[in-house]
Amino acid sequence: MKKIKSLIIIIPLVFLTSCSDFNEKGKPLFKDITLLYNHSLKKCKVTQLVWSTAIFDKKYALTTSNKFDDYYVSDFNRAIARMEEEQNIKYLNEDIEILSTSVAMDIEMISDKKNDSYDKLISLYSKVIELSKKARSPTGNLQSYTNEINKEESQINILISEIKVRNPDFEIGTIPEKVEMKPMLPTTNSK
Repeated sequence: MKKIKSLIIIIPLVFLTSCSDFNEKGKPLFKDITLLYNHSLKKCKVTQLVWSTAIFDKKYALTTSNKFDDYYVSDFNRAIARMEEEQNIKYLNEDIEILSTSVAMDIEMISDKKNDSYDKLISLYSKVIELSKKARSPTGNLQSYTNEINKEESQINILISEIKVRNPDFEIGTIPEKVEMKPMLPTTNSK
């Protein structure tokens, strides 16, 4: 009889320990994954803007200069290369790299793989890592890139919503607002 009583006490304790493992490790991991998502999505959207503006307008979308030579670009490859040299983009790339490494290590730390949200968290992680790769190295043409980003954004938002419904105390990571790059129109034509 003593063995049965001790089993009745131990089994719920083991269950509670595994649940707390997911909540304890999953909560900060979810925040970091969503932060990585927001950084990656921001970089993808800026890339789309620069790419599109260079193709259709032959202009560099992120210029902070009002000189005509700084505003005009010969092609989208030059615009993308120029974008990568922007200090804010460098910071964004560093954040994406650091967060990618961090979430890759942290995902392995969760031992409660039976939690209802674990599979969703793994799916979210996989989708966000794919998006972060596209943020760092855009491929294809503008239309295919845009379509892929939009599709992944939709799938990731669904996963985030599903996880939040199951775990309302999980917080979404947000990007602290840094100085935004605002395009300026050229005022002088030096050509």
